[in-house]
Amino acid sequence: MLTDTEKSMLDLAGQSFKYAGSLEQEAQNRFGLTPTRYWQEVNRLLDQPATHEHHPALARRLTQRRQPRTRLATRLI
Repeated sequence: MLTDTEKSMLDLAGQSFKYAGSLEQEAQNRFGLTPTRYWQEVNRLLDQPATHEHHPALARRLTQRRQPRTRLATRLI
């Protein structure tokens, strides 16, 4: 079961912001966490099944975002 603070952290991660760094500043104001620590907590939450039960679409989107992308190398012949 997720706490209210953990739910708030996930909700904040799902919001979109107009300016770069706004999300990190809001996380610091709300939770008193540095941006690095905030994202570490969000990643920890993504590993919990309760997160996927609370907000499945957001959890799926954030999980996909943290996985590395592979580039397809194309060659011109």
